[in-house]
Amino acid sequence: MKRIFWLLPLAAALPLLAVTPLFWETRTYDDFRKGKLSNVSLTSDDELILAPRFDVVFNTEQTLVWSAIADSKGNIYLGTGHDGKIFKVDPSGRGAMMADLSELDVLALAIDGNDVLYAGTSPDGTVYKIENGTPKEFFNPHTKYIWSLVFDKQGRLLVGTGDKGVIYRVTPDGQGASFYDTDETHVVSMAIDRDGNLIAGGDPKGYVYRISPEGKAFVLYDSGMREIHSVAVGPNGTVYASAISGEPALAPAPAPATSGTTANPQTTVTVTVNAVTAEPQDVQVIEPAEPVSSATPRAQTRRAANEANAQSAVFEILPDGVVNTLWRSRDEMVFSVLPYDGKLLFSTGAKGRIYSVEGPRNTTLLLESTEEQTTRLIQAGNQLYAASSNIGKLFRIGDTSATSGTYESTVKDTDAVSSWGKLTWRSDDKNLIEVSTRTGNTSVPDKTWSEWQPVDAAGASASPKARFVQWKAALKPDGTKSPRLGSVKVPYLQQNFRPEVTNIDVLTSGVALQKVPLNQGNNVNPNDPATIRANARAGQPRIQPIPPRRAPQRGAQSFQWTATDKNLDTLTYDLYYRAENERTWKSLKKDLEDNFYTINSDTLPDGTYTVRVVVSDQPSNPPDLALRGEMESRPFTIDNTPPVVTMSLERTENRRIRIAIEAVDQTSTLSQAEIAIDTGDWRPVFPKDGIIDEKTESFSYLSGELSPGEHVIAFRVYDQNDNAGMAKLVVRIP
Repeated sequence: MKRIFWLLPLAAALPLLAVTPLFWETRTYDDFRKGKLSNVSLTSDDELILAPRFDVVFNTEQTLVWSAIADSKGNIYLGTGHDGKIFKVDPSGRGAMMADLSELDVLALAIDGNDVLYAGTSPDGTVYKIENGTPKEFFNPHTKYIWSLVFDKQGRLLVGTGDKGVIYRVTPDGQGASFYDTDETHVVSMAIDRDGNLIAGGDPKGYVYRISPEGKAFVLYDSGMREIHSVAVGPNGTVYASAISGEPALAPAPAPATSGTTANPQTTVTVTVNAVTAEPQDVQVIEPAEPVSSATPRAQTRRAANEANAQSAVFEILPDGVVNTLWRSRDEMVFSVLPYDGKLLFSTGAKGRIYSVEGPRNTTLLLESTEEQTTRLIQAGNQLYAASSNIGKLFRIGDTSATSGTYESTVKDTDAVSSWGKLTWRSDDKNLIEVSTRTGNTSVPDKTWSEWQPVDAAGASASPKARFVQWKAALKPDGTKSPRLGSVKVPYLQQNFRPEVTNIDVLTSGVALQKVPLNQGNNVNPNDPATIRANARAGQPRIQPIPPRRAPQRGAQSFQWTATDKNLDTLTYDLYYRAENERTWKSLKKDLEDNFYTINSDTLPDGTYTVRVVVSDQPSNPPDLALRGEMESRPFTIDNTPPVVTMSLERTENRRIRIAIEAVDQTSTLSQAEIAIDTGDWRPVFPKDGIIDEKTESFSYLSGELSPGEHVIAFRVYDQNDNAGMAKLVVRIP
């Protein structure tokens, strides 16, 4: 049984500085694959191990390697672009240019039974036969591209072309004719199965064809993607293929215009060259998928939906016709597939990666190249090679592990200047792994970042406080054991930001705020520290408090405010007030957890006031490190006293009376005035200046004709706090 040690346990690891510590953990396959692997493999068990040796054998010094193939003696041939050169590399690693063709790109290579090399080119699609280092034109189909070459079991050369999608069959004496017209624009990839049938992949329909030696074609699979970039056949007859959708990552140089030929302006083709050997090439698996039969329309619809968002996919077609999607990706393009030693290998254009699949749910990110794309995988005897682009190099993949390897994580943005706790990591032997950290305040590491600092035996990092952090692990075997790294956890503590009150709302008088009760099991308390910490670890924003309920209440004066804290700390509030022309703030309420408060207006004497809200993050911090923020409200008025009203009769005219009225409020502005006669309806009345907008207003009221006898004239006026002042006047009409 494997023994697992949790290194550097986090026991009281963090000094009690401020806010709640957070943890950045790299643990899953998806976590690890975002980093940089150097001589390190990532297994389907979410572990980093030492990768196979990956050594540069030969540098073509060309932009890229389009095609590659091995002969029976173990020599490797590389077709390059964009200078049309072919290089030969012997088993010892010595390499040299063997041909310089007039075309720009050597897209396809093939070897016949006598180890004679054939090359297909672009942009003037010609097949060359190269003997003793001398290239001679072998076959010219008068097309733009020779995408793929393969010899059938009768020794005839099959030529996959573009831009008309015709496959030609050429006899050993160079006589060729159309073998099958695919109705595709390009025949990008080809291989021969164990029964002698041709397996071909096209663009833009994305079909995988099986074509009999008699030229009878059958579509094995409609990938639903744009291009079948590479195909290969395993020893048991399983067909492996990679498909690409959208714009390709690599394309040959554009062909010059020629008379009588019109290029397809809508066609962009990924350069895929099948280097054909006696054994088929290219394959791997990553993300297992549900088996899909190509014969079932419903299954094809389901498959199409699964692939809709994929940029690249790898799948297998079993001898009974069942199709399994082995891997798919939105950000990596697969260039080559190769069945090898019971596994399926495939290479991609993301960091030049090579993957290995050994059955469902068992995919290893085997290697990460120093070059941008790994364009070809080649088997030469029992040796395994890979070719690249940017720059075009040949690498040997060894059967022993590298002597050491490193993994460099992604950069973590902690959203604030942070201090670092004690790192922990899971490994089978703590002595075989060394972890280092570096930090900085730019999102991309540059010369302003700190140097790499080894983590000490207690797990402490010497890297300075910063916003961004990155870690690196060095794996070194001791001769008897090989290291395995399962996860790394980095605790960090953000600087304590000062909380801020961003707004204070003084509600109109007479509105009370009431807390809405939580329903058990349904609502989560947004101020619960455990909830806040859980959301922070999950990268979720803090749950906003439930707004209070508003209810009418005579004499109520309510305040509501908003506050923010970048650390997502638990906050409390102190409320203070100060009257106009006063200098000292007096406490109104302390340690409020809610962001609102209601008082009765009779709590304070009449006058104009301002409130101050002070927010504190002390519930989440030690008292000496807690921070406070504050804000003052706009002035508001407390007015519990009604206006004073005086009325007097000025004169009587033809049974109509004119009344002089004075209304005065000591605290707030008057807002509404009404008058009624003999308990009749209240009717609005306006002051002499036509608008009620002051604390003192004068009115002159002229009634209609009144009947003889006694009448009661009532007047009432309201201030802005809805206090009502009233008066009455009794008059007699003769």
